[in-house]
Amino acid sequence: MASSDAATSLESEYQVFLSFRGPDTRTGFTDVLFHNLIDAGICVFRDDEELHVGERIKTSLQQAIDNSRIYIPIFSRTYASSQWCLHELSQIVANTLNSHGNKEILPIFFDVKPDDVKLKTPLYRDAILCLEREKKLSNEEVNAWREALMEVDAIKGWEVKKYKGHGKLIKLVVEEVVQKLKTKHRLVTEFLIGIDDRVAAVSELLDVNSNDVRLIKIYGMGGIGKTTLAKVVFNQFSSQFGKYCCFLEDVRKKSSRIDGLVELQKKLLFEIGIHAGTKSIDEIDYGMKRTREALYNKKVLIVLDDIDNSEQVEKLVGKSALRSGSRILITTRNKHVLLINRIEYRILDYEMEVMSTDHALELFSRHAFNRGSPSANYNDISREIIYAIGRLPLALEVIGSLLYNKTQERWKKTLKDLRKAPHCDIFRKLKISYDALSFEQKQIFLDIACFFIGEDMTKAIYMWEDSKFSAVTGVDILINMSLVKIGKNNKFWMHDQLRDLGREIVRQENPINPGKRTRLWNYEEILDAITTKEMKMTVQALHLDLCKSYLKDIIECKEIARFEHLRYLKLNWGSFIGNLANCLTELRWIVWSNPPPTFKPTNMHLKNVVILEFLEIDFIDDSELQNIVRAARRLKFFSLERCESITRTPDFSGCLKLERLTFEQCYNLRKIDGSIGKLKCLTDLKICNCNCLEDLPDEIGDLVNLKHFIVRWCNVKKLPNSIWKLKSLCKVLFVNTYPNLDSANSWELPHAIGMLQNLEVLMLEGPYLKGQLPSQIGSLRFLRALYLSGSCVSEVPKTISMLPRLQILDLMRCDEIQELPLLPTSLTHLQVSFRSLKVLPNLSNLTNLVNLELYNWGRGGDKLYASELWWIGRLSKLVKLSLQLHNVRAPAALVSLPLLKELHLYGLELQNFPQLPWSLQKLGLDNFNSIGSLSLILRNLSCLLLYKSPIQEFQLDGLQLPNMMDFKVTCCVSLERFRLSSMRTLKELRMSDCKKLLEIQFSELESLEELDIQYCESFQRLVYMGEAGHDCNEFANESISCGRKLILLSRAFNKLESFTLVGCHKVVEIQVVGKSESWKYFILSTSPSVQILGGLSNLQNLKLLCIDHNKGLRVVEGLDDLEFLEELKVFFCRSLERLIDVSSTKLPNHCHIHIHDCGKDFRGFLESYKRHRVLHLRPRL
Repeated sequence: MASSDAATSLESEYQVFLSFRGPDTRTGFTDVLFHNLIDAGICVFRDDEELHVGERIKTSLQQAIDNSRIYIPIFSRTYASSQWCLHELSQIVANTLNSHGNKEILPIFFDVKPDDVKLKTPLYRDAILCLEREKKLSNEEVNAWREALMEVDAIKGWEVKKYKGHGKLIKLVVEEVVQKLKTKHRLVTEFLIGIDDRVAAVSELLDVNSNDVRLIKIYGMGGIGKTTLAKVVFNQFSSQFGKYCCFLEDVRKKSSRIDGLVELQKKLLFEIGIHAGTKSIDEIDYGMKRTREALYNKKVLIVLDDIDNSEQVEKLVGKSALRSGSRILITTRNKHVLLINRIEYRILDYEMEVMSTDHALELFSRHAFNRGSPSANYNDISREIIYAIGRLPLALEVIGSLLYNKTQERWKKTLKDLRKAPHCDIFRKLKISYDALSFEQKQIFLDIACFFIGEDMTKAIYMWEDSKFSAVTGVDILINMSLVKIGKNNKFWMHDQLRDLGREIVRQENPINPGKRTRLWNYEEILDAITTKEMKMTVQALHLDLCKSYLKDIIECKEIARFEHLRYLKLNWGSFIGNLANCLTELRWIVWSNPPPTFKPTNMHLKNVVILEFLEIDFIDDSELQNIVRAARRLKFFSLERCESITRTPDFSGCLKLERLTFEQCYNLRKIDGSIGKLKCLTDLKICNCNCLEDLPDEIGDLVNLKHFIVRWCNVKKLPNSIWKLKSLCKVLFVNTYPNLDSANSWELPHAIGMLQNLEVLMLEGPYLKGQLPSQIGSLRFLRALYLSGSCVSEVPKTISMLPRLQILDLMRCDEIQELPLLPTSLTHLQVSFRSLKVLPNLSNLTNLVNLELYNWGRGGDKLYASELWWIGRLSKLVKLSLQLHNVRAPAALVSLPLLKELHLYGLELQNFPQLPWSLQKLGLDNFNSIGSLSLILRNLSCLLLYKSPIQEFQLDGLQLPNMMDFKVTCCVSLERFRLSSMRTLKELRMSDCKKLLEIQFSELESLEELDIQYCESFQRLVYMGEAGHDCNEFANESISCGRKLILLSRAFNKLESFTLVGCHKVVEIQVVGKSESWKYFILSTSPSVQILGGLSNLQNLKLLCIDHNKGLRVVEGLDDLEFLEELKVFFCRSLERLIDVSSTKLPNHCHIHIHDCGKDFRGFLESYKRHRVLHLRPRL
């Protein structure tokens, strides 16, 4: 869809959002955390409140908050003194609450305590009162901040002072973020023909509803579709196993590498959520022990793709017992793999047979004729070809693509060649397509197979073209022949069989002596080749990663000089030493990262280099950079990332062929040299995260071929006026999150914007842009996305309606706008938030809208003129609708939106609650008091959020909302009793800040996985009502009659994985009754009256136990029986009489223990705890 394209083109999808008070943590803790997250491959938005002015959250920020999946607020002593930080935090909390569990907040308490954030101490409480008085803020706004702080504090975070140094904590934070961002779903091929019956057959063998352990082997020849079938099955069933599922691809190839099986063991553990101590695994036996311990108590779904011997299976999943219900799925070419003699396992085979003739003909025709069947005069030869191929899917795709639009003579020759290959030899069949390529096309294919899978196509084309290859034509031919594909972000993708084909062709160039091959990528073979003295005349490309090398990280000039014809070099964690003046004279592409700081080469020969990428090379300073640019006169692509010794760019006069230039995270860069204007070939200029950069030279306006101009998160106040004459521009992204402290820095979009007739995306985010948008913007006929969030634009011109391709309009936090004109009907996404808008616009013409968000950030008493939102009913394509409007009646026409899935209504008048469409799946409401009116029409609802409801007693039966999976009740201060019955699909129940809530009554919550009760200060008990005819009365009566004793009945929560009780002051005792295998996480926090926590021995598979800030807690019973506990945290529980009996405990030795302020502190593994107990703990513990 176009909207998706726009989002992709903007690269606006952040994963993590950092919120912090600049003066407190910017240059220390936050900066280190930011870089560690970036190093882990995570896209991070780093905000700094000191860089903002006023009270507005800008569009860039709002978009970053909206797009991020994880939020990390860093609470410091003056965080609550910042109006900006509090505004931002309230938006973070709102996004999280409305995300249906898809977003999370991970708070860090830097130099404050959770009680400070909880407003239990004067620190934050007085700071907010001071802001309220000074800024004359509304009660509603200030209360929203307080509620946001309470909501965040209810989440377990990290207290920095509990860690010895920042390094360990930052490592833990990064590991947690990486783990939470993991996605399980596997990508599958475009045409899934004839797979349904196969999926059904394997699904029947898996039988995921049975309680036995099954190992399913899918076997068959290479290229027959085993991996595709396994991916489809995995995608279908992975959700039933939650986080305990893992797909390990290409095991055969990966296990052949140094420490390959160890790395696979680590990946398996990490994928199923075991990351404590996994990095310490350095040998296979220890890895087997860890996986055995991890898999024993988890119901898992694991796919081992492309196994070629039973030893690989044993090393990865072991021979020991797996938990009942677990499934292991294996793909292999070897029928005899998986002969493990374990009587408690059911080992079932599925032979992957070739496709039926009809399905094979259809798949072949899709590629050979671009339709489902062959042309009449090609029908017979098509059938002969698919028979000769052997009906193998990959070969059908490749050969079909080869023959597309070819003559019958070419078809007959291909058929003849196919008949020469053995029937089962897929490599020889695939090689027929390779043999059909020209010499240049073969070189391009081999380069991709060996080095460029996942690489940007444009850079590779630069190298090939400089080598006199017809690169664009060659790549097009490879794509048309299905030998390579172009994936997301213009990157190469290739099927593993085709990759293996290419690499085998290279290996066969000289099976014995790697130094006589054309391409080298294997670590050991490269080191052997480097250290031998013979010349390597044939080697053209080399990728050497020395990050794990203990033997060599420095390459002498005489060693690299032996690779006389090298054109591609990628080197990581290594460096050269000596004079390279006469070395690597034919090099075209260099990627160099993380060299050791003490060595650097001299006189690098860069005369023929066209692509140069430097990452984290500290010895490159301004002088060195100038020498490099002076030498690399043929440069077309130049990227400097995290090169922190650079303060200014070089004189570019010597490399006038440059087309793409990037400076990213060069934090000390202060000046862009004016010679940049001489780069008449430059099409892409990207400057990001260069914090010290404040100005851009006017000479940028001389870049007559510039298409993409991106300046983000620098200290640049405005774009140079000269750029508005660049008619070639297609994308302009200017994001400045720094505050406008001086009105002299403000600027207006000039009338010359109308000259940019090729502009497709315009993003101008930040407080510096002001005034009226010029009417000339209406002449940008190709504009499809306009982002102005957080700007001070005061008026949008009527000419905006003349933009025929505009799909995305973002006006979030454009608080100066008082009126919106008629908008173009092409819009699919519209976001508007405002303070000054007096008339709610009529949007009835926007019939293509998919996402509409309207927010009034003004005070509740302000009167907003509106016409009852009658026009909502005309927006029949809406999928998501968010309305936060005061004094506006909820539109009656909501029921007429047939595609609406997500709806949020806040602040609207809901006296006569409107009918809602059947399609609705997510609903958020405030001040709502009649659940009955929902239940009649929302049988498809899966997520419900009730906020500030005046209800005193709440009762809901699952028959009313039979598909409810996620239920959140927040800030319902009048609620006293809450009853749920027959909610058979409910998975998550979260109650927070319901101050008067006394009890929760429930029955038949058979799917509940998470129960979270936070800051319900009056809460005392769970009442299990039981099912009719079941003998549960004794437990129900006990839980009622025992008053402040909380009974957790395991058989009432037979799928519960996580229980959290925070800030509940009335509970005195907690007892777990009955065995549970599902329970993994138990958190008890800030409940000062709790004295006894008992029955933990019943939680047989508990993984995490966190007990903190429970000052009255004396006894923890059953802790020593938790044989699979991985992490124990006990903080600020000073009344504890004992904790671990080291002489008899069954806790595993790898259990990580963190005890703080319970006497002497301790942090480490149980094994260390046993050895150093006397030194680290008080005797009574």
